[in-house]
Amino acid sequence: MTTVEQLGATVTETRTITLAGAQQGITAALRKAEELGARVAIVVLDAGGHVQALARMDGAPAVATSVAQNKASTALVVRTPTNEFAEAIKQDAVLVSSLASQPGMALFSGGLPLISDGTPVGSIGVSGGMGDEDLNVAQAGAAAIV
Repeated sequence: MTTVEQLGATVTETRTITLAGAQQGITAALRKAEELGARVAIVVLDAGGHVQALARMDGAPAVATSVAQNKASTALVVRTPTNEFAEAIKQDAVLVSSLASQPGMALFSGGLPLISDGTPVGSIGVSGGMGDEDLNVAQAGAAAIV
């Protein structure tokens, strides 16, 4: 039988957000959304891109949950806030079109990677707000996590 110790360099440890951390982020994000009068969905993903926690406020659009998850997924994959990534690639129409056609990609504001000591440990996505509300709510949630 092969033990983990024998595998050595072929096995890595992954740092990821805990459920408690994800719930802290959701709680802070909900408070910010209430403060702004926004009705949003909030999704927190772990380092593997799996849903760790989510909430959809009463009155939030039904589609907001899937869009929030796409924003979180995009931020995790590109390791950059979705609004900054969209801004960085906007001059390359072919790239924008290609990425926009990929399932799970969201090239607009409201997705943030969660970075701890230089390592992505998850992400947060928010959808349903107007203008900068999604980003502001995501920032409040992220600040409570990392």
